[in-house]
Amino acid sequence: MPSYTHSDETIEATFVANVEMVDFGVPGSPVWPEVIPETIEIQTLEILGVDVDPTKLPTDLYSAILDLADEGEFE
Repeated sequence: MPSYTHSDETIEATFVANVEMVDFGVPGSPVWPEVIPETIEIQTLEILGVDVDPTKLPTDLYSAILDLADEGEFE
């Protein structure tokens, strides 16, 4: 499962997601993995040096942190 870690002076969050293999729809075209946005979730979270259980966050805060996943590349 690919992951991406966002890290700044306040938050370190590791995100995981499922991928699907996509192509151009033409025989012989290259195939590559693409993240399924609906499957992105927070795997680990640290705020101001404190480990936080992401499942305990208010919905709005969880969504705001989840938006950080858009900044990076899943590998």
